[in-house]
This record gives sequence, structure tokens and C-alpha cells, in this order.
Amino acid sequence: MANAPGFCYNRHMRISLPAKLLLLPLLVTLLTGCSVSQALRVQDRETVDVKMMIDDLSDAPVVFLGERHDAFAHHKLQLQVLESLQARGHKLAIGMEMFEKVSQPALDAWSAGKVPEDAFRKVYQWSWRHIPWEMYSDIFRFARDNRIPIVALNAPRDIVQAVAKRGFGSLSRTQLAALPPDVDARVTEEFIDFMRGYSPSHGRSGDAFRHIAEAQMLRNMVMARRINDYLAENPEKVMVVIAGGGHARGVGGIPSELRGNLEYKIVLPPVPPLDGESVTVQDADYLLVERF
Repeated sequence: MANAPGFCYNRHMRISLPAKLLLLPLLVTLLTGCSVSQALRVQDRETVDVKMMIDDLSDAPVVFLGERHDAFAHHKLQLQVLESLQARGHKLAIGMEMFEKVSQPALDAWSAGKVPEDAFRKVYQWSWRHIPWEMYSDIFRFARDNRIPIVALNAPRDIVQAVAKRGFGSLSRTQLAALPPDVDARVTEEFIDFMRGYSPSHGRSGDAFRHIAEAQMLRNMVMARRINDYLAENPEKVMVVIAGGGHARGVGGIPSELRGNLEYKIVLPPVPPLDGESVTVQDADYLLVERF
């Protein structure tokens, strides 16, 4: 079937649930035509082919691949990066925002080839229920087929929700015990200002907004600790981190919360307020050039 020129799914399309179920196979076929072939190299503002970008990524122990969760082209590029790094002989691990630590046993079993796809799909749908399985399924199968570990990065959702509602200071001892021991998600005014620019849809002042900022910081800090802990135990691995653009951003994201001198490189999509003019080397090494 020919690809539909210029057709790429995005969150602004309104499709009822029954229609989604019927149209999903067709959508996936059409979406295979969506791709990203170039990126802005932020350091010198040169537009380069993604193959050149991947060559540059290959010497970093951590590679952040930011995404818009509903952009199929971003997931297609993520798979391309994984395949290319694997072909270069790197021992990979995939860190994913989409899963919490409670799902780690299921992820381990999946990567070991011990879980049927239908069963693992239910784990995914519980973890990341608003984005279709098909967006990530090729990445999951690549991990399984190559015995690549998938690492659950995200903070427990009930704790994130509690922080977003009442603030980090409201957490009980039991809730704090479920987090890495040194996590303190109370935020500075600088981070709140950053969030005001990044989250225009939220109210921008008062305790309610501070709590939202603390929930974002909580996710960043927990994901950073998971990355640090995994690589401390598995120093031979290269971790490819798949996360939303806001979390993957160098300023105000996971990279800012990493411990030690861990080197990393960052690829981001254009996510407001970032674009080709505003992005800096503190934000990312590469900004994807999108034509969809």
C-alpha cells in the first residue's frame, strides 16, 4: 500500500475509540512514511543528515532521545539510533520514561524472551495507557530480539499525582521510602520560571503551580537516579534514554539531575518554547528538523 504523502498522526486528530481500533492497522501502515532525515547541530547551527548525527552520538555513554509521545517519526528515529549503535558493537540498555520500577520484573522477562507479546502489551497499556502500543512496538521487539535490557525510569504515578496536588512536602514516610533516598523535589524560583515558559497551559502562579513544578522535578530526579544507579552497576552499557522532550532537555530536565561526571548527548524535537533559533548547547546537541 502506498504511503499517504504528508500524513503523520498527531494529538490534534480527534478519533473516537471504536474508530481508532478499526483504523489502527491502516494508520500504522500510513505512518511508516513519516520520518526525520535531518537535524540541526546546535553547536555550529549546521543542518546535518541523521546518519552523521548518529555517528556523533556513538561515543557517549548516555544518549537522550527526546520525543513528542504521539509523533511516530520520533519513534522511528529512536529505532534507527538503536539499530545503528547496536551495529557499531555497543552493549545497549534502553531507559524509558514510560515505565515505573514496579514494572521492572516484567521488562526483564520481556527482554529475556520469556513473556508472550500479548501479556507484555498489557504491562505497557497499564504503564502508558494514552499512547497506542504500535508507537513503541518496534522498539520493544528490537529489545526482545537482541536481548537488550529495558530499564524502568519513572517515579510511581500515585506519588507524582500526590506531589502535583499537594506538594512534595506533603509526602508521608511511606511514600518517601518508595523513592531514591536522596530525592528532594522542592524547587527553586529559577525552575518555576523555567516551567512557566514550558507549560503555558497551566496556571502560572501560586502553590498550585509550584506543586506542578515539583511533580516535574520529582520525575526528573527519580529518572536521573535510575540512570546513575544502572550505569554504576553496568558500566559497560550505553544507555539510550527515551523520554518526553521536556524531560530530555539539558536545561531543567533529567540531564541536569545526573550525578557525577557522566557524559551524555541530547537529541530533541522542536518542543515549545524550543526551536531552531532559541535552542542552545545547554539544551541539546541536536534539534530535529521536522517536515510534517
